[in-house]
Amino acid sequence: MKMQKEERTLKRLSDNFMALVILQVLNYGLPLLLIPYLIRVLGVEGFGIYSFVLAIIMYGVKMSDYGFELSGTYHISLNREDKVKKDEIFSSILIIKLFIAVGYLLVLIPLIFLVDTLFFYKELLFLSFGLLLGQLLFPIWFFQGMEKMRYIMYLNGLSKLFFFVAVFIFVTKHEDIDMLLFLSTLSSLVTGFMALYVAIKHFDVTLAWQPLSKLKFYLFDGWYIFTSKIAVEFYSTINIIVLGFCVSPLLVGYYAIAVKIMGAVGNLLEPLTRTVYPYLVKVYQGSSENFIVRNKQLAGVIFMVMLPASLLVGWFAEPLLELITGESVVALNVEILQILALALIVYLYGTQFTNILVTIKETKFLNKILFLTAGINVLLLPFMLHFYGVIGLAWLNVFITYFLTLTKGAYIFRRFGTTT
Repeated sequence: MKMQKEERTLKRLSDNFMALVILQVLNYGLPLLLIPYLIRVLGVEGFGIYSFVLAIIMYGVKMSDYGFELSGTYHISLNREDKVKKDEIFSSILIIKLFIAVGYLLVLIPLIFLVDTLFFYKELLFLSFGLLLGQLLFPIWFFQGMEKMRYIMYLNGLSKLFFFVAVFIFVTKHEDIDMLLFLSTLSSLVTGFMALYVAIKHFDVTLAWQPLSKLKFYLFDGWYIFTSKIAVEFYSTINIIVLGFCVSPLLVGYYAIAVKIMGAVGNLLEPLTRTVYPYLVKVYQGSSENFIVRNKQLAGVIFMVMLPASLLVGWFAEPLLELITGESVVALNVEILQILALALIVYLYGTQFTNILVTIKETKFLNKILFLTAGINVLLLPFMLHFYGVIGLAWLNVFITYFLTLTKGAYIFRRFGTTT
């Protein structure tokens, strides 16, 4: 009986892992394939403008996510058989996400008319607002908590394929940045509404207004994760935004291309950490020792894959950039990618260690260390940009990644000691 249960668990995890692997290929592989075409059509400068506008909107997406991909997944995974509780979690989180998104837009809109750089791109920014709504409607956290990742794969896959094909049809000249953002918005909205329909229809979820006490509970429950995510944005998305204010769109384009490549390779094993997260939440409920053993095994797999990946990206940076951009690359772009490749070694440990801290209810510590890291990033950012330019920003990215990963890892090791 026990063996049959373990086999079912393994099959479920394998199915979810494969679904998320395919999803990652669609999420990162297809956009990576689009880069050569977009650079040919828009130019590196146009691609830099697109990345700048997208970074501002995605900052709002990250805020409205609020960390529910962890806290929401956690609660759904523990209450998936309880319809009343499941309805409560689902409705509360969607309501909170909607209020956050509206709040972000209410802050952003006045800034667009007050800040010259934002005002210059106002049409592109307004065109991108729908991205925010589409993203908040897609309850990825719900499907993860239910351990039904195939739904994420199907819906996101359909969206990415639509966007991929549509770009080749409708984005054909330098002035088509607005069409590119419109297609991004359209695919996001359609997929968001479809995902919401699937969750309600196929999982028997009822969407209803929740008492203020329930909203406050899930708001405060995810608070440390949310503020931690905002801190993270100070050394990821926010760096591209600051770069957009300080240097030419061409240099933003160089940096954005390297970051996209790093993100695509860095998230190679992210399906593994996302797949096992709900499983490890339940493992921890039964045995902290088994929880640590499983995480050590996961850490070993991450290292065996990411170390060679880092070395390969660094060694083949120039031909890789030429393959992706479709043209000869400048030495500066190669150097940026080679520097960022160093962060790949520990890239996924950040996700794993964050999942561990959330599972063991150490979100307060996570919050503190992320804000410390964000503070260091904010202090060093102007210095690095002023004296070293975009290369300094790349080195800052690597330093922050290692500092944060090693600090979280040291705390976890101290918490569990040599438990096996």
